[in-house]
Order: sequence, then C-alpha cells, then structure tokens
Amino acid sequence: MSDYFQIIKGKISDLKVIDTSLAVFGSGALNGLPAISHAVMGDNLAAASQVATSNRYEDESDFLNSVQYFTCKIGNLEVRGIFCRAFFRNGDQVEVVVEPCEEDGYLAYALRRPIDHRLWLYPWAMKGSKANSRAALKSVGLFTLLVYLCILVTITILAKQLSAFIAAFTVSTAVSTLFFLITYFWYKKLLGGGSKEADKIFATLGYPNPKTVDMEKEILEVFINNKSESDPDFYFDTTTEEYLREDPDGVKWVTFYREAPPIPDYITVIDTELDDNLDDNGI
Repeated sequence: MSDYFQIIKGKISDLKVIDTSLAVFGSGALNGLPAISHAVMGDNLAAASQVATSNRYEDESDFLNSVQYFTCKIGNLEVRGIFCRAFFRNGDQVEVVVEPCEEDGYLAYALRRPIDHRLWLYPWAMKGSKANSRAALKSVGLFTLLVYLCILVTITILAKQLSAFIAAFTVSTAVSTLFFLITYFWYKKLLGGGSKEADKIFATLGYPNPKTVDMEKEILEVFINNKSESDPDFYFDTTTEEYLREDPDGVKWVTFYREAPPIPDYITVIDTELDDNLDDNGI
C-alpha cells in the first residue's frame, strides 16, 4: 500500500450531495465509516446492513452528528467521498486528495479550495498522529494530575498514621496511573479516529512533518494569532464570493490554512485542465 494518495486538480461539476443523519444510519456513528466504501459506490443495501448489525461504537455515536456523501466530477473524472458538510459548489476550482476506487472513479479524503484557503478533511483527520497523541496526553494528563493532587491532599489531611498514609499513597498512585493509561488511549482514539488518514493526507499535500500537523492550531494562526483580515498581505482575498458564503450549521473537520506547501514531485497529480489530461480523459 502506498504511503501517499493522489491529487486531482480542476473545477467541480455535476455535484450531488446526500445529507445523511444518524436517524438514517442508526445510533452507532462510527459504524457508518466502514460502510462509506459501500455507500459511495452505490451499494446501499450492503451499507445499511453493515451499519444496522454493528453496535461496537455506540458510545461515540453523538460525536459524528451527521455526514454528507457527495459525488461530483473534476474535469471528466468521477470523485466520491464523505465530509461532515460538503458545501463547496459547482464551478469551484479545487485540489482533491484521492485514492482510486477498485472499480472506477476516485474516493476523496480531502478537498482544498485555493481561492479562500479552505480545506475539507476526512472525519477526525484534523491532526496528524503525533499531534493527536500530544493533544490527548495534555488533556488527560492535566485532568489526571488535578485529581491525583486532590487525592493526595485528602490523604494528608485524613491519614493519622504514617503506615496508613503510605498505604493510601501507594493505592492512589496505582489507581491514578491505571486511570491515566485507560483514559489516555480511549481519548486518543476518540480524538484521532482519522489520524492515520491525516498523516497520509498531509504527506500528500506536501507538509514536511505530516504527523505533527494540527489544523485546529492552524485556524487559530490564520485568524487570531497572526495577521488581521484587513491587512493587505493577509493569506487570501477575503472579498471573494467563496469566502463570503455562509457556512452551514454543524460544520466539523473543515478548516483554513495559511500557506499551501508545494506538492512533492513524487505525488501523482492529475490536472484535468491541461490539454494532455483532457485528451487522456476523452473530453
């Protein structure tokens, strides 16, 4: 299996979006993700069967409130995929990170719109695997430390004898350590269900350290920690129609980026607007 996806460049046409909520797929939100390949390929019966018969991830069902399946053409190439909200439009100039499907067409894992630096990502793929691990470690570590310190204070106040203090200290340390490990790996999984895909997406897009990319921090850098939107040298033109469009409710896993790194030479790039590619595609 390749370490990289491919990229298709061109304009969107024949866009069709299917708004699918958990009311359709059932309460197990994560159950829908393994069925994506069936759904986007048109095998709705297999997709529905797979979703309906699996309940392993019911606890995470509220995390993915809804997703949208879409199909479109980039040039003459058919692209299918799933994003939380597919609110790009026909005529948008885009760069799509894709993987060829077994039968025909391509499955999208990310879509980048250069005019307003918008980036749609596969569910949970906002962080690379290392960035995801760091986020989980920081959140769970701070929480566990606070709980542990409260326990130690309580033990210090209540323990009347040194032996009782040592016993309580040993037990509380062991329990806190076990709690940290269990919570860390659970939270890491919850945060980073798409982190492996994120590594591959960001590597394909040319980020030098794809595992450390954190798009949640990136959007803060775009709008808060750096330049003002009124600056003439802002990252993109904020007067374009694409940027001024109102986002739909419930948007997740869609972000802005500051600067697009150059796509590496070893990445397969299909530019549907080049003459040779147009001929190859039979247009």
